[in-house]
Amino acid sequence: MQKIIKTILVSAFIVLLTACQTVKQEIDNPQLRVLYWDEESFFKKHGNLFLANHPDYNIEVIPLKDELNPGKAPVDSMMKVIRDKQPDLIQPDLDTYKVLVKEGMLEPIDDLIRKDGYSLDDYVPAVLAALKDKESGELFGLPSTFSGIGLYYNKSIFQLHGIPLPKNHMNWDEIFQMAERFARPSSNVNEEQPQFGLYHKYSMSPFMMALDIGEGGGLSIYDPVSEQFTLHTDAWHKVIEKTMTCIKSGACYQAGVQKEPDRMDKNGILKRNYPFLNGNVAMAVERSDLLRTLIANKEPFDEFEWGVVSMPVHPDNPSMGNGISMNEIFSIRENSANKKAAWEFIKTISSESYGKLMMRSNTEELPARKSLSEKLEHPDIGAFYELEQTNNNIVEYLRFLPPPVLEQFKARANI
Repeated sequence: MQKIIKTILVSAFIVLLTACQTVKQEIDNPQLRVLYWDEESFFKKHGNLFLANHPDYNIEVIPLKDELNPGKAPVDSMMKVIRDKQPDLIQPDLDTYKVLVKEGMLEPIDDLIRKDGYSLDDYVPAVLAALKDKESGELFGLPSTFSGIGLYYNKSIFQLHGIPLPKNHMNWDEIFQMAERFARPSSNVNEEQPQFGLYHKYSMSPFMMALDIGEGGGLSIYDPVSEQFTLHTDAWHKVIEKTMTCIKSGACYQAGVQKEPDRMDKNGILKRNYPFLNGNVAMAVERSDLLRTLIANKEPFDEFEWGVVSMPVHPDNPSMGNGISMNEIFSIRENSANKKAAWEFIKTISSESYGKLMMRSNTEELPARKSLSEKLEHPDIGAFYELEQTNNNIVEYLRFLPPPVLEQFKARANI
């Protein structure tokens, strides 16, 4: 019976994809060599659906997992595979994508987009901003999904303290000040479980927390013009000082004093992964997959009311943040002989019809097309679509630093 149901669902997916498919290009003997994690996951997630509407394609998968070497950065291993095995289609995450663009290993797709009249109007502006090369403004790939960052808040704690709820586009100064208000003793707070004003996704590493907050406001740790690192500037000193004040005061989350969940069942693991779910954190800067976790697990975590607004910003750059990540961007290798076939694949998996299918199978990420976000049917989903600009460069710059130098960075920041 389960096999029959599965067959029906796959057939329905294929019908939907075929019915809504963008116009296909006629390509003689289309061949594609794809660099992906492994062959099984590629065909299960993308390949089979693509081939259902493109049966004449011959696809070979180069498994990246077989090429990784202990002690070597994954991006370096990927670049070696690209040079040695010449794939047509490459699937990097956002950080790796930026490195590959910098190294000149990807083909710009702007001309292909224009020639096909392929509209990007429905794409999330911040997603496109994160993908465009800062110097040329060119695009080198497209995703069908992304992960965002939002500010989650515990309505019950706010009501207990009589503090107004957070709003979209609050700045970091306001958030730190608000977090301090929850650090004050209260006779209504359960003394056995500490209460925190703010949890940050990098709370375990104050150094990375400060870097992440500064980067979101447009700061950079490196000036490519002078080729100098800039962590010693006044702007960075202010960010680091405010971050450390929040942590030392107890307003910001401290893992060492947080009680472990009583049971390590599914809910206990979720509470450990997302401390906000413990109910003793007033606000949490967390990824969008927490929203989908809360939606999918309503009963276990209905002890308190919650909401989510857009991630904190800086007053000077209220439309900018670094709350965008992408696990799967599809790009074309520079000078690929099968550029048209590779573009046909990217165009298909980036389409609205394909996005609808991904929403059913991908329960963590968000659709990169704004029109599909409405189908998630949650009043707070728009919080993850508020940003217009992104500043995601820290990983790109830190990768060039040897570990001893990185430790010196931490020491200079007094973290």
